[in-house]
Amino acid sequence: MGPFIPGTKEHHSRVPGLGPPPICSLPLCLPPAESHLSLLYHLTAVSAPAPGTPAFWVSGWLGPQQYLSYNNLRAQAEPCGAWVWENQVSWYWEKETTDLRNKQELFLEGLRALGEGEPPSMRLKARPGSPGFSVLTCSAFSFYPPELQLRFLRNGLAAGSGEGDLGPNGDGSFHAWSSLTVKSGDEHHYRCLVQHAGLPQPLTVELESPAKSSVPVVGIVVGFLLLTAVAAGGALLWRRMRRGLPWMSLRGDDVGPSCPLPVAKDADS
Repeated sequence: MGPFIPGTKEHHSRVPGLGPPPICSLPLCLPPAESHLSLLYHLTAVSAPAPGTPAFWVSGWLGPQQYLSYNNLRAQAEPCGAWVWENQVSWYWEKETTDLRNKQELFLEGLRALGEGEPPSMRLKARPGSPGFSVLTCSAFSFYPPELQLRFLRNGLAAGSGEGDLGPNGDGSFHAWSSLTVKSGDEHHYRCLVQHAGLPQPLTVELESPAKSSVPVVGIVVGFLLLTAVAAGGALLWRRMRRGLPWMSLRGDDVGPSCPLPVAKDADS
């Protein structure tokens, strides 16, 4: 396998059970079971190769013997050691070259995507804490790589990093949060500052407006009041019907009055 270059990322492929655990695994085995030999490939990609060194290379192994080598500079699968005579079977090496060139594109494209990073989605919220205090929580969602820094600012000045944690998501991204206890009524003076490789510059997060969190509460209260009004109106209507009182329409588009008109009395009566 090629030399390790400090500060780079490597991806390996191997058959399980041989050597240290890989980052990526693409095991391939030969069909004849009677030979008891495994065919495996080690694939390595680096994000910042030194001048004149490959960014991607492969070594193919048949049991304990290396039989194939490939790198992006030569871009050709070649036999090794005792397998050099197999170079006469050109169709086989052409097939290997095509396959490895495809893997080279996938690996290098993956490294480029990892290098760019995925920026976090941010939120800063406040909730009541102990009497006289509030807890500010700065949350970061769905970001990569995991290196991220959260800090609190008060009127633009550093106010500490608070206490928090970081963890993985199921899709390979990460989430993190940090909380800081402040005096009640002082929350609007605070901001959250986040630094991450996916952001072109540090991002300042504003405190989420209390109106956003109060919308569901207002909706519940209004709904309850409407329900109460409907129930009261229904009860009133029921009592009027039991007493034999006439209906009264409140709709402006009714044709004709719903209430019985008073009967005019004769002048002689």
